[in-house]
Amino acid sequence: MTTVKQLVHAAAALLMVQGLPAVADTPVPPREVIINGVEFVYVPEGWFWYATELGSLPPELDPKDGKDHWYKEVKIWQDSYYIAKYEARARHFRNFMQQDAVTHRDQYIKGETEGCGVRRSPDGEYVLVDEQRDLPVTHLSWNLATEFADWMGFRLPTETEWVKAARGTDKRMYPWGNTFPDDTFAGFGTSSGCNSVPVTAYQKGQSPYGAYNMAGNVYEYVQDWFNLPHDLALKDGDRNPVSDKEGYPTVDDEDPSKVLKGGRWASNADGLNVFSRARHHPDYSFVCFGARFAIDTDQVMAHLEQGTAEIVVP
Repeated sequence: MTTVKQLVHAAAALLMVQGLPAVADTPVPPREVIINGVEFVYVPEGWFWYATELGSLPPELDPKDGKDHWYKEVKIWQDSYYIAKYEARARHFRNFMQQDAVTHRDQYIKGETEGCGVRRSPDGEYVLVDEQRDLPVTHLSWNLATEFADWMGFRLPTETEWVKAARGTDKRMYPWGNTFPDDTFAGFGTSSGCNSVPVTAYQKGQSPYGAYNMAGNVYEYVQDWFNLPHDLALKDGDRNPVSDKEGYPTVDDEDPSKVLKGGRWASNADGLNVFSRARHHPDYSFVCFGARFAIDTDQVMAHLEQGTAEIVVP
């Protein structure tokens, strides 16, 4: 296992190669780590082109300037962070649901014949649908996804973090580039029943930072509220934006909603691009709703210092 001391030496060596003075106490964040059984990839700080789908604007928000406001792309600064290499797993969720204190348990499925990755047996135990396949968790509400992430020691990514992890710093339309999707890149275009694939599937569809299945398989919750005024106000030069529900009027009699990204196994090809998103009330769960974890860079470095993280790729 690579240690923090080795990272410091690597940082010093890199600075010397670049002709810069060495900073002895500044370790280089490793590119890939494992914490609590979850693999994370590093997303460095910097500017990128954030892409979002606005949908149909209500009359009170439409600028009426003759432009197409269905989509938006702005240059955003995002601080560094780590995002999970794979979607949140069913096997970790099974362990989470086995504990007594799960606040939002009733927002998960209740029948023993349901569940694509985890089902509840007649005796009340939570069991894996398939012990041999590394399937993603499904049927999550935002509340349950957030509680699950916190129990694991992580959090949900913000929408801007999710988009940067999916597209990198260029203007690609899909995690793998601009090639139109087919069944070698992602799992999509199937029926709406349980058609999830293992989280390690579709190596060809990796994002620039090495994250899998950021298009297709399961929808992934992010932290943000769906908030059109926030989206419309975004501009080049903004830093680390996160939307809340303040100032967002009720539209079409819908309650405030949380954002999901990445499409699902039943999406069409257009639903896999980095602009696309869905939204639902935070206590609503559905068959294809899953999650992907994130964690701050300083927390990863603290784990390394404490010996509770393993470096996979320095």
